Amino acid sequence: MVIGLTGGIGTGKSTVSQILREKGYEVIDLDVISHEVIRFPQVVEKIVENFGKEVLEKDNFGNYTVSREKLGKIIFKNKEKRLILNSIMHPEILHFMREKIFGHKKENKIIFVEIQLLFEVQWEKEFDYILLVSANTDTQIQRVLKRDDRTYEETLNIINSQMSLDEKKKKSDFVIENDGNIQELRKKVDDFLKEIAFENKN
Repeated sequence: MVIGLTGGIGTGKSTVSQILREKGYEVIDLDVISHEVIRFPQVVEKIVENFGKEVLEKDNFGNYTVSREKLGKIIFKNKEKRLILNSIMHPEILHFMREKIFGHKKENKIIFVEIQLLFEVQWEKEFDYILLVSANTDTQIQRVLKRDDRTYEETLNIINSQMSLDEKKKKSDFVIENDGNIQELRKKVDDFLKEIAFENKN
């Protein structure tokens, strides 16, 4: 069984991933995969072709790599360029994700894949179930401000640029509301795992 784990910025999906890992579950993080994919020579070549050499930076070994920060500034407010980048990155990420899932299937009955923009990229069919980690907007903003070097306005812009959590709830099989503390979240993860075990039996 492959479960897509998603949620908006600051909802706590990475904390849920960590709890699942502590319990011995395999969690594939698509953010980690995207960091690897953006270093693939064929991907770097296509990005430079479409965005220019100004998105490159030298790493500690003197090699040129794509600067996610420079690229982010270009695509954040430009939908057309964001779509171009997605068309370069997504097929590679999807292929890599499928390979990882296949590699873990023999040892694991349940595999989780943490993917922030699951619905935005329309990859619902890749998963048997989808678990959404949700939180109210105020909670999201407070968490991001504590964690990241972002302003209130920047954080709100990111939240508003993503599909609304209400819309995501309609598309999800399971929802964990994460507005409380870590102990409450652990209890909700346990309850979810019992529910999924029951679903798996039937």
